[in-house]
Amino acid sequence: DTIVVPDAWADIPRVGVRFEAAQAFKTVSWLGLGPDESYPDRCGAQTFGLWSTPLAEQFHPYVRPQEQGAHEQTRAFRLTDADGRGCEFKLPSPLSFTARHYHDADLNAAETLSALTPRDTAEVHIDAAVRGLGTGACGPDTVAPYRIGPGTYKFMWLLSPLE
Repeated sequence: DTIVVPDAWADIPRVGVRFEAAQAFKTVSWLGLGPDESYPDRCGAQTFGLWSTPLAEQFHPYVRPQEQGAHEQTRAFRLTDADGRGCEFKLPSPLSFTARHYHDADLNAAETLSALTPRDTAEVHIDAAVRGLGTGACGPDTVAPYRIGPGTYKFMWLLSPLE
């Protein structure tokens, strides 16, 4: 895939694809940084390895609901049901991915944790670029090298069934 970000978009949150995955998927496994979330400017506390967790545990109860659950430097990830069936996403070049039951629109709209309800589907992102953390709203903004701006972003992913 090739995505061209226009010059007018000087500071955006991510560049990639977003889709919903079926309710049947209960587990997420990945080869990349883990076990906790990681972002381009916050990778030092994570270790490269093979990780697996219930999809429901990709949620972090921040006081103010916000972006969460990304995994940097991922080379592959799987979404599987209770019987191990599902799909595998191979990433020929390391990318970031996110899979969680809380969708971006819900996180953006909620002011408190009590306003959030997990969805039946998982929202999945595969990103060529993810902005670093911070907005300047209640602390420091993201430093310039971790902001996403105009340009051409190329990435590839391969989808295979798991039976």
